[in-house]
Amino acid sequence: MKRCPQCLFLYPDSDEKCDFDQTSLEVVDDSALEPVATRPKKRRVVPVLAGAGFILVVLVGALYFGLSQQSRRAAAATESSIPVQPSSTPLPVTLAPSPSPVPSPSPSPSPSASPKASPAISTAHTRATSDPVSTSGPGMGTRQGGKPVIMLTSGGKIDADEVWRTKDGVWYRRNGIVTLLKRGQVKNIATR
Repeated sequence: MKRCPQCLFLYPDSDEKCDFDQTSLEVVDDSALEPVATRPKKRRVVPVLAGAGFILVVLVGALYFGLSQQSRRAAAATESSIPVQPSSTPLPVTLAPSPSPVPSPSPSPSPSASPKASPAISTAHTRATSDPVSTSGPGMGTRQGGKPVIMLTSGGKIDADEVWRTKDGVWYRRNGIVTLLKRGQVKNIATR
Protein backbone atom coordinates (compact mmCIF):
# COMPACT_ATOMS: atom_id res chain seq x y z
CA MET A 1 0.00 0.00 0.00
CA LYS A 2 1.06 3.54 -0.65
CA ARG A 3 -0.10 6.73 1.05
CA CYS A 4 0.02 10.44 0.25
CA PRO A 5 1.90 12.28 3.04
CA GLN A 6 -0.27 15.42 2.55
CA CYS A 7 -3.86 14.17 2.40
CA LEU A 8 -3.25 10.66 3.84
CA PHE A 9 -5.25 9.11 1.02
CA LEU A 10 -4.39 5.45 0.29
CA TYR A 11 -3.37 4.20 -3.16
CA PRO A 12 -2.45 0.81 -4.65
CA ASP A 13 1.24 -0.06 -5.06
CA SER A 14 1.12 0.68 -8.80
CA ASP A 15 0.47 4.47 -8.36
CA GLU A 16 3.35 6.94 -8.06
CA LYS A 17 1.71 10.38 -7.44
CA CYS A 18 -1.35 11.60 -5.52
CA ASP A 19 -4.31 12.38 -7.79
CA PHE A 20 -5.28 15.46 -5.74
CA ASP A 21 -2.06 17.34 -4.90
CA GLN A 22 0.51 15.57 -7.16
CA THR A 23 2.73 14.64 -4.18
CA SER A 24 4.96 11.56 -4.42
CA LEU A 25 3.47 8.62 -2.58
CA GLU A 26 5.36 6.71 0.13
CA VAL A 27 5.14 3.03 0.93
CA VAL A 28 3.41 2.19 4.22
CA ASP A 29 3.09 -1.20 5.91
CA ASP A 30 -0.26 -2.46 7.22
CA SER A 31 0.61 -1.88 10.92
CA ALA A 32 0.96 1.88 10.33
CA LEU A 33 -2.34 2.09 8.50
CA GLU A 34 -4.63 1.17 11.41
CA PRO A 35 -3.78 4.13 13.72
CA VAL A 36 -4.25 6.52 10.82
CA ALA A 37 -7.66 5.05 9.99
CA THR A 38 -8.93 5.47 13.59
CA ARG A 39 -7.81 9.10 13.90
CA PRO A 40 -10.62 11.60 13.35
CA LYS A 41 -10.06 13.81 10.37
CA LYS A 42 -9.63 17.46 11.33
CA ARG A 43 -10.98 18.63 8.02
CA ARG A 44 -14.43 17.27 8.85
CA VAL A 45 -14.55 18.67 12.39
CA VAL A 46 -14.06 22.32 11.46
CA PRO A 47 -17.02 22.58 9.02
CA VAL A 48 -19.28 20.69 11.44
CA LEU A 49 -18.37 23.05 14.29
CA ALA A 50 -18.83 26.08 12.05
CA GLY A 51 -22.28 24.86 10.95
CA ALA A 52 -23.34 24.14 14.53
CA GLY A 53 -22.15 27.59 15.63
CA PHE A 54 -24.09 29.26 12.81
CA ILE A 55 -27.29 27.40 13.71
CA LEU A 56 -26.84 28.33 17.37
CA VAL A 57 -26.41 32.03 16.51
CA VAL A 58 -29.55 31.99 14.33
CA LEU A 59 -31.61 30.33 17.08
CA VAL A 60 -30.43 32.77 19.76
CA GLY A 61 -31.16 35.73 17.46
CA ALA A 62 -34.67 34.47 16.69
CA LEU A 63 -35.35 33.88 20.39
CA TYR A 64 -34.16 37.39 21.29
CA PHE A 65 -36.26 38.98 18.52
CA GLY A 66 -39.37 37.05 19.59
CA LEU A 67 -38.99 37.97 23.25
CA SER A 68 -38.38 41.64 22.49
CA GLN A 69 -41.49 41.80 20.28
CA GLN A 70 -43.54 40.08 22.99
CA SER A 71 -42.33 42.52 25.67
CA ARG A 72 -43.13 45.51 23.40
CA ARG A 73 -46.66 44.22 22.84
CA ALA A 74 -47.12 43.63 26.57
CA ALA A 75 -45.84 47.12 27.39
CA ALA A 76 -48.16 48.68 24.80
CA ALA A 77 -51.14 46.73 26.14
CA THR A 78 -50.30 47.68 29.72
CA GLU A 79 -49.80 51.32 28.78
CA SER A 80 -53.14 51.52 26.98
CA SER A 81 -55.02 49.83 29.84
CA ILE A 82 -53.66 52.00 32.68
CA PRO A 83 -56.47 54.22 33.93
CA VAL A 84 -55.67 57.91 34.25
CA GLN A 85 -55.78 58.99 37.89
CA PRO A 86 -57.68 62.20 38.50
CA SER A 87 -55.74 65.01 40.11
CA SER A 88 -56.11 65.47 43.83
CA THR A 89 -57.39 69.02 43.38
CA PRO A 90 -60.92 69.04 41.90
CA LEU A 91 -61.26 71.31 38.89
CA PRO A 92 -64.11 73.82 38.84
CA VAL A 93 -66.47 72.79 36.09
CA THR A 94 -69.68 74.54 35.12
CA LEU A 95 -72.34 72.40 33.52
CA ALA A 96 -73.97 75.08 31.36
CA PRO A 97 -71.78 76.84 28.84
CA SER A 98 -71.33 80.47 29.66
CA PRO A 99 -72.59 82.92 27.03
CA SER A 100 -69.93 84.67 25.05
CA PRO A 101 -69.58 88.35 25.88
CA VAL A 102 -71.37 90.72 23.52
CA PRO A 103 -69.61 94.01 22.91
CA SER A 104 -71.71 97.01 23.92
CA PRO A 105 -71.52 100.05 21.69
CA SER A 106 -69.70 102.97 23.27
CA PRO A 107 -71.16 106.46 23.04
CA SER A 108 -67.98 107.91 21.54
CA PRO A 109 -65.76 106.23 18.97
CA SER A 110 -62.43 105.07 20.28
CA PRO A 111 -59.35 106.17 18.32
CA SER A 112 -57.45 102.93 19.13
CA ALA A 113 -60.00 100.46 17.79
CA SER A 114 -57.40 98.06 16.42
CA PRO A 115 -58.19 94.35 16.75
CA LYS A 116 -56.16 92.49 19.35
CA ALA A 117 -53.73 89.92 18.09
CA SER A 118 -54.36 86.40 19.26
CA PRO A 119 -51.94 85.34 21.99
CA ALA A 120 -48.89 83.35 20.97
CA ILE A 121 -49.06 79.72 21.95
CA SER A 122 -45.86 77.87 22.72
CA THR A 123 -44.95 74.34 21.70
CA ALA A 124 -42.66 73.60 24.64
CA HIS A 125 -42.66 70.24 26.47
CA THR A 126 -43.08 68.07 23.40
CA ARG A 127 -40.97 65.13 24.50
CA ALA A 128 -41.77 62.47 27.04
CA THR A 129 -39.29 62.62 29.88
CA SER A 130 -39.01 62.09 33.59
CA ASP A 131 -37.33 65.50 34.00
CA PRO A 132 -39.27 68.12 35.95
CA VAL A 133 -41.58 70.32 33.90
CA SER A 134 -40.92 74.03 33.99
CA THR A 135 -43.97 75.97 35.11
CA SER A 136 -42.49 79.30 34.17
CA GLY A 137 -42.12 78.65 30.46
CA PRO A 138 -43.69 80.70 27.70
CA GLY A 139 -47.41 80.44 27.22
CA MET A 140 -50.65 82.29 27.78
CA GLY A 141 -50.64 83.95 31.16
CA THR A 142 -50.91 87.25 32.93
CA ARG A 143 -48.40 88.86 30.53
CA GLN A 144 -50.95 88.92 27.72
CA GLY A 145 -53.59 90.92 29.48
CA GLY A 146 -55.50 88.46 31.65
CA LYS A 147 -55.71 84.96 32.97
CA PRO A 148 -56.48 82.23 30.44
CA VAL A 149 -59.72 80.25 30.56
CA ILE A 150 -59.86 76.83 28.91
CA MET A 151 -63.27 76.09 27.40
CA LEU A 152 -63.90 72.33 27.39
CA THR A 153 -65.90 70.42 24.79
CA SER A 154 -68.09 69.09 27.61
CA GLY A 155 -69.26 72.66 28.30
CA GLY A 156 -67.12 73.31 31.36
CA LYS A 157 -64.30 75.77 31.81
CA ILE A 158 -61.01 75.80 33.70
CA ASP A 159 -59.42 78.98 35.05
CA ALA A 160 -55.64 78.66 34.70
CA ASP A 161 -52.54 80.66 35.51
CA GLU A 162 -50.83 79.73 32.23
CA VAL A 163 -51.76 77.67 29.11
CA TRP A 164 -49.68 76.33 26.19
CA ARG A 165 -50.26 73.89 23.33
CA THR A 166 -47.98 71.09 22.23
CA LYS A 167 -48.32 68.18 19.85
CA ASP A 168 -49.45 66.12 22.86
CA GLY A 169 -52.37 68.42 23.68
CA VAL A 170 -53.01 71.48 25.86
CA TRP A 171 -50.95 71.97 29.02
CA TYR A 172 -52.05 74.32 31.77
CA ARG A 173 -50.67 75.46 35.12
CA ARG A 174 -52.95 76.24 38.01
CA ASN A 175 -51.73 76.88 41.58
CA GLY A 176 -48.29 75.48 40.69
CA ILE A 177 -49.64 72.17 39.29
CA VAL A 178 -49.11 71.39 35.58
CA THR A 179 -51.72 69.22 33.84
CA LEU A 180 -52.20 67.93 30.28
CA LEU A 181 -55.55 67.90 28.48
CA LYS A 182 -55.97 65.94 25.24
CA ARG A 183 -56.75 67.96 22.13
CA GLY A 184 -60.26 66.52 21.87
CA GLN A 185 -61.16 67.79 25.34
CA VAL A 186 -60.43 71.47 24.60
CA LYS A 187 -62.89 73.60 22.63
CA ASN A 188 -61.28 77.00 22.95
CA ILE A 189 -58.76 79.02 24.99
CA ALA A 190 -59.75 82.54 25.92
CA THR A 191 -58.54 85.24 28.33
CA ARG A 192 -60.63 87.02 30.91
